[in-house]
Amino acid sequence: MVWYPSVDDVIDMNINALDLSGDKHPHKMLGSLKRIEAILGKVKSEEEMGMIHQAAVLLKEFADAQIFAGGNHRTGYGIAKMFLRRNGRRLRVNDYKNAYPFIKNIGDKSIDEIQKWIEHGTPQES
Repeated sequence: MVWYPSVDDVIDMNINALDLSGDKHPHKMLGSLKRIEAILGKVKSEEEMGMIHQAAVLLKEFADAQIFAGGNHRTGYGIAKMFLRRNGRRLRVNDYKNAYPFIKNIGDKSIDEIQKWIEHGTPQES
């Protein structure tokens, strides 16, 4: 059975991302709980696409959605990493500082590009 993060997991991930990085932004939601639920629902509905695809969707959607006042990219990265680990998989790039150069411009990346990065740790040519 596939483990999926909950709304509370996402909120906790944002709080932790801010705390661990010493971010100056306080934890504050700009978006709604329904938006978080919608993203999680989208990820669940794409189960047939595979876990790497689902992790790519988690990363991109939470980074792009700007649900929180700060730490959205870190939250997306962390929740995707947690999703994979809880399901016996892992991100190739395991450290946020090494991941940041790729995910800082995640809005410009396709799900396919993100999947390849998750699998290989570097952007791959198509």
